[in-house]
Amino acid sequence: MNQPQVRKGGILVAIASAVIYSGVSVLAKFAYRYNLSPLELLKERYLLASIILVVVIGLSNWHLLFPRNWHEAGVLLGFSAVFVTGPTLLYFTALRLLPVSTAMFLFHCYPAFAGLFAWIFLHERVTRAYLASVGVIAVGLLLLLGASFRSVSGIGVLTMLACTVAYALYAVLSQRVIRGVDPRTLGLYNQVAPAIVLCLLTIGQPVFYPVVFSSRTAMLAFAGIGLSAAGGMFLFVQGIAMIGAQRAVIIDSLEPVLSAFYALVLLGEHMKPVALAGGLLIVTGVVVGNLPTPKLNVPSTLPSTTGQ
Repeated sequence: MNQPQVRKGGILVAIASAVIYSGVSVLAKFAYRYNLSPLELLKERYLLASIILVVVIGLSNWHLLFPRNWHEAGVLLGFSAVFVTGPTLLYFTALRLLPVSTAMFLFHCYPAFAGLFAWIFLHERVTRAYLASVGVIAVGLLLLLGASFRSVSGIGVLTMLACTVAYALYAVLSQRVIRGVDPRTLGLYNQVAPAIVLCLLTIGQPVFYPVVFSSRTAMLAFAGIGLSAAGGMFLFVQGIAMIGAQRAVIIDSLEPVLSAFYALVLLGEHMKPVALAGGLLIVTGVVVGNLPTPKLNVPSTLPSTTGQ
């Protein structure tokens, strides 16, 4: 396959990842109707995604199921247990309190914090593209929250902002702590480690709650959460391999827009025009911060393979 075909295929794979992965938040919001706590719902999400990914990766290349040595296994499990479980628990808590569209657009402010942490911890220089990105994201954030100030939960907004900071820290530190690991292996352990942690936190409770199997609708919703999380992550890392990180993250910025559309169709959530404009500005800021530059060693605000 020649280079243009690989690039075209990679773009399609990255788009498919965004289309699939953007459904996780909408399905999770729907699943809250079954009266699970954020901790319980998140456990089901990671358990289902882990099972699916073990099967998919095992069938495609079973060597990727295992780290290269015991030290790497410990680092992957320990780092993911803390820096994936924490942000996603904050995310699912905020998602319970906020409309899906507001939650997703707020979450995608994290590149602004990631660039700051990269400057502090990795001593990467601050570029004009990053400053422009932060400015656009800040304006979008003001519009998004200003239009919805009286109608959204303040606790939910603060929880989601804490999530963005924690996730940005993960994205930056992972560049130093986890090097040379195949993205598919990293993505797998980003699911497995939180699943183990959440099972330990809910020890004595069923691994899969009876409500998961209480009706056909419930089974479809929870299965959809697992399939969306696992499928979206797997396709995303494949897209990175085919078209590179910067192009993949630009396409990944479609996620909040798609989630807002899914929430409108499936949950009946409506955004005010000003709030939608703010959300689109946030996405624009992410794209600006990840546009290719002619200079080398420019930090990227690429998310790691954790997501929601």
